[in-house]
Amino acid sequence: MLLGAGAALAGAALMRPASASADGDPGDDFRPPLPLPKPIAGGLAPGVHVWAPGPKDITLPFSKGQLMGPNVDPSDITDYSGFTALVYPVGTAHGSDGKKYNLEGDMRVFSGTYVPVGKNRIADRRQGTFGLV
Repeated sequence: MLLGAGAALAGAALMRPASASADGDPGDDFRPPLPLPKPIAGGLAPGVHVWAPGPKDITLPFSKGQLMGPNVDPSDITDYSGFTALVYPVGTAHGSDGKKYNLEGDMRVFSGTYVPVGKNRIADRRQGTFGLV
């Protein structure tokens, strides 16, 4: 499994969504965060509601996590209809301390309609765009 990516995603699972603006000043355009979407059932680890879609013959270099196949849902949202973009960035970086660091991540963007947590009706659908890093 993707233990390294799973650990990173576990930290992301603790964060709450928030609004942002390009200039850092929400000003007149400020809108409160959208209601939370319902997470998918299951996942890579307890509380980490994501799967690792992609060709099964690809193994990530640092965590040694293997992707789970092309028919695995890239979304982590239940009752969702929309677009999902997914990338696994991999590489190395050199810090200002002179050390070499390995990078292996899982980044996703979701844009579409969803039913929020605690709601069950089609009439409760919301439109939103979310990112997972």
